[in-house]
Amino acid sequence: MATEPPSPPTDSGPRTIVPLRLELRDGRMQLRAPAPLQVELTDATVGMVIRRGGERFEWHAESLRADGLEALWVETGMRVELRSAEVDGALVLSLTLENGGDETVLLEEIAPLSVRGPQGLHLGGGAAQWSVFRNGYQSWSATRAYRMDETDRDPALGFLRESHGDIRHPAAGRAGVLRSDLVTAIVDRDSGAALGLGFLDARTFFGAVVVEAPRGRLRRLAAVLDADAVALPPGGRLELPPLWLAAAADGEDLLAAWAAAAGSAMQARVVDDSPVGWCSWYYYFNRVREADIVANLAPLAALRERVPCDYVMVDDGYQRAIGDWFETNEKFPRGMRWLATQIRDAGFQAGIWLAPFLVRPEARMFRERPEWLLRTASGRPRRACWNPGWGLREPAYALDTTHPDVLAWLAELARTAVQQWGYRVLKLDFLYAAALPGVRHDASATRAQALRRGLQAIREGAGEDAFLLGCGCPLGPAVGLVDGMRIGPDVAPFWTNWISRWLLRDRHGVATKNALRNILTRAFMHRRLWLNDPDCLMVRGDETALTRDEVQSLAAVIGLTDGMFVISDRMDLLAEDRRELLEQAYALRGGAARVVDLFTSGLPELVQTAYEERMAIGAFNFGERAADRVVAVEIPVAGDQVRELWSGAVLPVQDGRVALRTIAPHGCRVVLCDPPPPVASE
Repeated sequence: MATEPPSPPTDSGPRTIVPLRLELRDGRMQLRAPAPLQVELTDATVGMVIRRGGERFEWHAESLRADGLEALWVETGMRVELRSAEVDGALVLSLTLENGGDETVLLEEIAPLSVRGPQGLHLGGGAAQWSVFRNGYQSWSATRAYRMDETDRDPALGFLRESHGDIRHPAAGRAGVLRSDLVTAIVDRDSGAALGLGFLDARTFFGAVVVEAPRGRLRRLAAVLDADAVALPPGGRLELPPLWLAAAADGEDLLAAWAAAAGSAMQARVVDDSPVGWCSWYYYFNRVREADIVANLAPLAALRERVPCDYVMVDDGYQRAIGDWFETNEKFPRGMRWLATQIRDAGFQAGIWLAPFLVRPEARMFRERPEWLLRTASGRPRRACWNPGWGLREPAYALDTTHPDVLAWLAELARTAVQQWGYRVLKLDFLYAAALPGVRHDASATRAQALRRGLQAIREGAGEDAFLLGCGCPLGPAVGLVDGMRIGPDVAPFWTNWISRWLLRDRHGVATKNALRNILTRAFMHRRLWLNDPDCLMVRGDETALTRDEVQSLAAVIGLTDGMFVISDRMDLLAEDRRELLEQAYALRGGAARVVDLFTSGLPELVQTAYEERMAIGAFNFGERAADRVVAVEIPVAGDQVRELWSGAVLPVQDGRVALRTIAPHGCRVVLCDPPPPVASE
C-alpha cells in the first residue's frame, strides 16, 4: 500500500523576530533590540576599501549626518547614503555610493555596517558565550555553528580548497575568526538572545558577515560586500544589496526569517510539489551504461505504489568528454534522445547531468574555442578542478560566462537537452567554476554576475517549465534561477574516510557524515530559497560500507527535513527490508523541520518536525560509542505514549519526556507523536 506523506503544517514560518531600533548619536549608529532581548550594536558605521591612482585606501565614516545618514569621504569625494526601513519585522539598510571626485575608483570591499572593539556588540553575557553560524560559500562548503574557541579551517590542499570554498577569502584558521557567506546568526548560548544579519540580494556581489572575537573578546563585526574591483567613474552612482538585521530569542528563527525575506527579494522559484527521483550516480558512478538506465525502469515502476518516482536522472558517464555534451561515448550507442524516450515511455520524466561551465583538454571545445576559456592574469586557462574520475594528469578548466558566444552556447545546450532530447530535469554541477577569480571577456563583471549570467543563459534555453538543480554552486547568485539546490557535499557509500578526516578537516568533501551536517544546518533554506537537495538516499545492503544504522540516519535526516527525495540504488537487487526502509523515509516527508541544537553542536543531533496534526522527533547519535537519549515531547500525545519508527516499539511519555535507550554509533531513533483523539461533543 502506498504511504502518503503527511500534509504540511498550516504555519511553517519562524517564530517572532523583532527589528533593531536605529538611532544616530555622535555621528554613529546605535542599534538596539527592544527589551527583554539583550542585543545592542554600538557606534556602528559604514566603510569601504578602494583603489585610486594605483593606491589602496581604507575608510570608515566618522560622522554620519542625520539627513539620510549621509557621509562624505573628503579625500576621495566618495559619498555614501544609508537609508533604513522596517520590513516584515526586520530592519533593512540600503546603501548608495556616489563618486563625487574627479578620478575613477576601483571598489574592493564595501561594508554597509561595521563595528569595532569589545563594546561594539552587546549580546548576552559576552563573546565567550557566543555561537556563530558560519554559512559556507557554495553547496559543498562546510556549514555549522562555531563557538568562539573553535577554529574554522579550509581543506589542506590547494586543489581541494578551490573546489570546496571561496579561494578569494580563505578561512582564517584562527579560533574566534569567522567569515559566513550571505548570512549569519550570533547566539548567546546562556540566554538564547540572537542577532541575525544577511544580505537580501546576491545578483551583483558576493556578501558575507565577518566576526572576529579571538579569545572571547570582540574585535570586529562587519557585513561586507566583495566588490571585485568594480570601477565607479566620476559622477557614477551604485546602489548596493540591502542588508537585513533582526533580533530574536532563537537563532534558527532568524535564519528562517532571513531566508524568507531573501527569497522574496530575489523571486525564489519554489515549486508546489517536490519531485521524487532516481539517479544513476551512487551505484554505477561514471561506469554507467545505457542498458543500466533501462534496466532500472521496470523495477522503479513496480515500486510506484509505495514510493512514486517522478524522474530518472542519467548522471555523469554518458558524454564523450567534459565539454562535448552533444556527443555520447560508446556506452550510450543510441544517443540521449533515444534514452529519454525510453524513460518517458516508462512513465517518468527524464533528467540529465551536466557540468556546463567546465571543459577538459580532450574536448573539441578546448582546442577549437580557446577564447571561451577563463584566464589567469598570466594568460593561462583557469584551472577549475581536478577530478580523478575524468583523468589523473589534467584538470578541468573554467569557461568564461561573460563571453557572449559562451552564453549563446550554454542556452543552446540547455535548449537541446530539454526541447530536442526531452530531459526536463537538468542537474547542473560544478557551477562554482563560473565564479572563480580570473580575467574575463567583460572585465567589468563581478564574479557573482559571471555566475548568474551563465545560469540565466541556461534558464533561457531550458525554458520556464524545466526543473534546474544547482550543485557545487555559490548560493546567493542562483536564487530565482534554480528550482532546487544541493546544500551539502556528496553522500557516499561510506560514513567517512581518511581523506575526509585529514585532508578535508572532517567537515568538507565527500562523506555521508559531512552531507548530514549540511542537510541539518541548512534546513532553514528549504522552500524559502528553493527546494533543498540533500543528495541521494542509498538504502541498499550491497556495494556499500554504510551500516544499517548509518543508512537509517541518512534516511531519517532526508525525510525529516523534507528536501528532494532521490534514490540511487540498483532497484532490481534491493531487498524487501530495504524497500520498507525507503518507504518509511518517504512517509516522513511533508513537515517543517526545526534543528533544536543547531547552535550548541557542530553536528546537530536533534530534529523536531511538525506536521499538520502530529510531530516526529529525530534523535541521532553521531558519536563513536553507543549512547542513550532523553527527548522532550512538546505536544499532547495519544495514550501518553509514542511509537519509534524503525523498531515499531511503543514508548511511554513521562513528564513530557521519552527515554531512548542505546542508540548505536551513527544511528538514530525517530519518535512519532500522534495527538489524542478528538473529544466527542455532547
